[in-house]
Amino acid sequence: MKKFFTTLVIMMFALVANAQFEQGNIMKFKQFTQGNNPLVFNCENCFMYIVDNKGKMVCDESLRQFKDGTRFTTRLKTGSTTGRSSQIFLSIKAKGTLTIYASSSSSEEDRQIVLLKGAKDIVTDVVEQTNKRPIKVEIDKIGEYQISYPDGPINIYGIKFEAASATQEAE
Repeated sequence: MKKFFTTLVIMMFALVANAQFEQGNIMKFKQFTQGNNPLVFNCENCFMYIVDNKGKMVCDESLRQFKDGTRFTTRLKTGSTTGRSSQIFLSIKAKGTLTIYASSSSSEEDRQIVLLKGAKDIVTDVVEQTNKRPIKVEIDKIGEYQISYPDGPINIYGIKFEAASATQEAE
């Protein structure tokens, strides 16, 4: 297990060239085909790494505007439920606000999304196909988080992290 995590860390640093830092602190995804995905995406104070053992994730063109006015031209399609074949991890380096821009991959069913810190659910919410509402989470602890989608695949358009200022943290 230790070798797996060491290999994963080495791969993350080796693949930082694939990192996205397009629009300030929003991670967006470049297109890639199934089984050929970069493993690391990056924004200020946060990076995301992906485990895709079955090669089901894909990134394609998809225009989407969310209620807060943020627009995307691509989406990450998870292709399966969370499990050994598909996992998304976030490493967050500051306290602040995490915003997940996601939708259900089904045109008929809403899907559950869960943010976990260790084995503890931090936030459970519903990603809807039609609502186009970003999911905001206050992060009060630096560390490793997991995005889980237990009901079925979701589409992630982007992830934004805004670090709290020193005055916000003091309050």
